Amino acid sequence: MASTSKKLAYSLNQIGLSVLWQAFSAVAVYYYVDELHVSGTSISIGMIVYGLLNALFNLLAGHVSDRTRSRFGRRIPYIMFGSLPFGVVFYLLFSPPAVGTTMLLVYFFAMTLIFDLLYSFIGLNTGALFPEMYQSKKDRYQVSAYQQMFSIIGMIIGIALAKSLGLSIGWSLTAGIFAFIGIITLYASLYGSFENPAYSENPLRFKEAAITTLKNKLFTSYVVANLLIQLTTTMFVSLTAFYTKYVVELTATQNSIFLGAVFIVAIPMSFVWAKSGLRFATVKAAILSSILYAIISLGFLFVSSPADVIVIGALLGIPVSGFMLSLHVLISDVIDFDAEQSGRRREGMYYGINGFIIRIGMSIQYAIMGIFFATSGFDENAASQPDSAINGFRFLIGGLPFIILLITVIYLFQYSRREKQLRGTNL
Repeated sequence: MASTSKKLAYSLNQIGLSVLWQAFSAVAVYYYVDELHVSGTSISIGMIVYGLLNALFNLLAGHVSDRTRSRFGRRIPYIMFGSLPFGVVFYLLFSPPAVGTTMLLVYFFAMTLIFDLLYSFIGLNTGALFPEMYQSKKDRYQVSAYQQMFSIIGMIIGIALAKSLGLSIGWSLTAGIFAFIGIITLYASLYGSFENPAYSENPLRFKEAAITTLKNKLFTSYVVANLLIQLTTTMFVSLTAFYTKYVVELTATQNSIFLGAVFIVAIPMSFVWAKSGLRFATVKAAILSSILYAIISLGFLFVSSPADVIVIGALLGIPVSGFMLSLHVLISDVIDFDAEQSGRRREGMYYGINGFIIRIGMSIQYAIMGIFFATSGFDENAASQPDSAINGFRFLIGGLPFIILLITVIYLFQYSRREKQLRGTNL
C-alpha cells in the first residue's frame, strides 16, 4: 500500500496539468482576440478543425501507451520526457513574435497543436496510472480527493490569476511563471508514481481495442455524460473573460475573487463529496452535481452587479467539485468492470477514447462560439458591445448550460440503470 506522502506526491501532477491547461482555456483565445486583435471568427473556425485533429491525438496516445514497453514502464516515460517541452511550449504560446495578424493566427495554431499533443500524452498517462495504482474504493476516493484539491489549486492559479497577472505584469512573464510551476509539479509527481508489471500483458490491436471499448455500455453512457459536463465547464472557463468585461464589468481584483471563489469553495467540498461517495453510489454524486450546476448557472442570465457574480461563482464551487471527483472515480469503475469481463486492463485505450470524445466536444464548443462571434455583432476592436452580443454571452454561460446538463442527467440515469443490469453479466 502506498504511503500518504506518495499519494500526495502522485496527486501533484494535477497542479501542473491544471495550471497550464486551464490558463490556456481561460485566456489563450482572449489574449489573441482581445489583446492581439486576431479575428475571433477565424480562431473559432480553426479551433473546430483543430479540435477534431486533436481528438485523434488522444486515440493515438491511448493506443501507444498501452503498447509501450520500456525499462521505465508504459506510462511514466511520457511524463518523464514530455513535461519540460510541455512547459516551454506554453511559454512560447504567450510570447509570440512581432508579426501581422495572419501570421499570429498561424503561430497560435502551431503552438496550440504542439501544446495539446504534449498535454494529451502527459494527461492521459497520469490518469491511466490511477486505476492501476489504486484498486480499493477507499484509496480511490482518498487519492481522488487529493487530486481534486491540487487540481483546484491549479485552477485557481491558471484561471483566477491568469487574466489579472497577464494584464498587470505581462503575458510572457505570467506564462513563464506558470510554465515553471507546471514543470516542477509534474516531475515531483513521479516520486509517487508506480506501475504494476503484471498489467503489461499483450494489448489488443488498435481496431479491436477501440471496438471492444465502445461496446462497453457502461462506458458509452459515461462518456456522453462526461462530454456534456466538460462542454459546460470549458465554455464557462472560455467565456468568463468576455462576460466579466462586457456583460458585468469586473476589475482585475474582482475577477480574481470571482474565479477564485469557485475553487476556494470547491476545495473543502471535494472532501465532503469523497466522504459521501463512500456511502452511496458515485453516479448519484454526478447526478446531484449536474442538477445543482444547472440551477445555479441560471443566475448569469439576470445578475447585474459584481457582488452577484462573485456569489454565483462561490456557489458553483459546490457542483464543480462534485463533477471532478465523481467523474474521475466513475471511469476507474468502468475500467475495472471491463477487466473483470475481459481479463485485460486497458486504461490507455479507455482514457484515449474518452479524450477523443471530449476533444470533439472542444470542436462543438468553438462551433458554438464561432456562430456567436459571426452573428451576434461582436466586434473584437470595440470597447463596448451591442445588446445582441451581451445577451448572447449571458445565454452561453447561463442558459445553454442548463439545457446541456438536463440532457447529462438523462445519460447518468442511463448509466445507473445499466450498471444494475450488467453487474454479474457480460458487457
